[in-house]
Amino acid sequence: MNRNAVPLVDRLAFGAIVVAAVTRVMIAFSSLPIFDMDPAIDASQFIGATPAESLRLDALAFGCASWLLLRRMLSQRAIGWNWILIAIACLPAIAIAFFHGARDAEQLWRGSTWVAGIAIALALLAQNDGHSAIFLRRMIVASLAGIAVVMCVRGVAQLTTEHISTVEFYMQNQDSFLKSQGWLPNSPQALSYERRLFQNEATGWFGFTNVFATVAAGTAVLMANVAIGRGVAAARSWMWFCAFLCAGLVIASGSKGGVGALALGLVMSVVARRWTHLTRPLLVALPLIAIGGIILRGMIGLEWGEQSLLFRWYYLVGGVKTILSAPWIGVGPAGFQSSFVQFRPVYCVEEVESAHGAFADWMIAFGLAGIGIVVLQLFLAWCSAPRVPNHSAMKDDDFRSVPVDGLIELSIATVVFSSIISIVFESPTLDSIGFAWRFAGIAAGSVTAWAVVKIMENGKASADRAVAIGLCGLAGVVMTHGQIDMVFWLPGSALWAWMVLGVSAWWNRSAFESDTTPIDSVGTMKEIRSTRIVLASFAFIFLAVALGIVFIVSPAVVRQDQLALQGAIRLNEGAQKNSSEKLAASRASAGEFLAQAAEIWPRRTAYAIRAAQQWQAAASCDPLPMEAAKWLRDGRESAQSVEEFGSSQFDARLLISTIAIREAEISSGSWGAARDALRKLLAINGRHSESWLRLAEVLKQLGDRPGALAALQTALESNETYLFDPLRQFSVDRRAWIEKEMLELK
Repeated sequence: MNRNAVPLVDRLAFGAIVVAAVTRVMIAFSSLPIFDMDPAIDASQFIGATPAESLRLDALAFGCASWLLLRRMLSQRAIGWNWILIAIACLPAIAIAFFHGARDAEQLWRGSTWVAGIAIALALLAQNDGHSAIFLRRMIVASLAGIAVVMCVRGVAQLTTEHISTVEFYMQNQDSFLKSQGWLPNSPQALSYERRLFQNEATGWFGFTNVFATVAAGTAVLMANVAIGRGVAAARSWMWFCAFLCAGLVIASGSKGGVGALALGLVMSVVARRWTHLTRPLLVALPLIAIGGIILRGMIGLEWGEQSLLFRWYYLVGGVKTILSAPWIGVGPAGFQSSFVQFRPVYCVEEVESAHGAFADWMIAFGLAGIGIVVLQLFLAWCSAPRVPNHSAMKDDDFRSVPVDGLIELSIATVVFSSIISIVFESPTLDSIGFAWRFAGIAAGSVTAWAVVKIMENGKASADRAVAIGLCGLAGVVMTHGQIDMVFWLPGSALWAWMVLGVSAWWNRSAFESDTTPIDSVGTMKEIRSTRIVLASFAFIFLAVALGIVFIVSPAVVRQDQLALQGAIRLNEGAQKNSSEKLAASRASAGEFLAQAAEIWPRRTAYAIRAAQQWQAAASCDPLPMEAAKWLRDGRESAQSVEEFGSSQFDARLLISTIAIREAEISSGSWGAARDALRKLLAINGRHSESWLRLAEVLKQLGDRPGALAALQTALESNETYLFDPLRQFSVDRRAWIEKEMLELK
């Protein structure tokens, strides 16, 4: 029996942790699988992963990380105290993530994914070096390359077939789609949606070009370096083809940041080969340089026409003010938007959910505890630099004992299994062409995994060095571009990004050391006992989180979605009866189901908002239902119940003001209450132009003509701040109406 053989349980654990991370890049996620569209028109569920399924993938990652730490604890080697101190520094942020999540499901499922990524990185960084480690690291690298090619094949499909079909479908069903979203034709919302829809871009399953570009650019750098080493000619040729495919898609995407990250990754590869001693400080400096570039762009101001980095500057300014407003525990992973609308600079046209920068997002979400995660990432960057070659590095002869049996099979199985999971999620929407593209992606990804393994097996020490440099370049791309996009924020890419940093640090952390280093001192035994306590503690924490998700949280979220689905089905059935009264009753019934779903722990704030919307819509049916006053009251109370939650504060206050106006119109409320609700809304988003117009109408009803005039003037002034997005500005007709109203009020 080969003493260096990798145990089956380790193969399964590492395979599972890779599946948990890479499957996410091939699945679309939605926080609202039901009622993301109006069920009166379409009651079908979102095609993709729900929060419950996202949490299950997190549980798999937590469970595997726990097992890997336990296996590491049983080994006879100590862990450096630098790892331990960095890991302990992350504990406050982990605790705060679940503190926010304990009262808000939106905070919980996003925060869980972030922490799962951190758990993966810590588990990989803690692993031993040696022959078994080489086998497992090779499997991870081959799987990452294979999955990236699967994603790039999807990108080609989007550019050549899917985009055309999507636009044609939209044009054929434009009226029904806009109605399901509650948008009017040619409204700012509809025009903004169409502007993005008509752009032919490769986005993979992310929906964001920049995030896709991060994955493609980083993998292109990795594969180019792997292809340089010795190996089978066919495998090297395939790797060059895949490297150019990934790089070409980055360029075709039009992502300036992605192209810059690609160039940066190639530069990092050259530096790592020729000036290795500069790599570590450069990797640590790159994200800080990126942030410095954003600050410099902000200082230039409006004189320069470039807008991408300018908007990042606006996000950063609003983010800093958000941090100062909640410095101790932050606003949570889902709380940025509600805070950002209060603090965004005057010319920022967007109401984003993320600061588009990893460091900023963590500080905003967790307050000062986010510093621990920032330090962890910088530490991973430091470890990701390849060491200067010396006499202690592995030679070709050392690779004779490296286990190779099953490596290709395990790598390909990881790619295939992850891709099949993706197809299962998407199958309801795939036609024959869609299935053909997906299976073509599986084939290309499998060949890529084979090619990577073959090159590493045949190239031996030179290939090991090439992969080390490629991973260094990949880490540089992710670290740098992660400061100007949402690769560490999105649930689809967060685990992938953390796994990249974890395996890069593990591969490059140290020169080859055997797993059988003898224990020769009492001091070493004491150090091992100390590190075992730390490893056991983290393993227990991650295991407890995994079990809690599987047996408590995920079933509760599933029950919430089941109640929402029942309400959606009843609403759709009522809408088919062509009766205004029955439609109103069906909407009210849907509101009740949603309200029940929202009350199940952990609180689902999104469903509380949707419940209020359904009650408000029911009370707005024509003719006026007899129960309108009650439905409006129920809707207002539902929105008020989540008004102070960071993940829904702005949406809740907007809805409360809408309901208050409707209550005043049917005499079940007062115009004074509507005025107060609008002022409360404008206190957190003073640039919401439509609400200023609404406030003017309410003040007219109260006889406050000077106040109404001032509100109209403020609406015009607020509208002028959207000069970077003309679609959000008032139309000519709308502006003429406002000016006419102002003349009448003078």
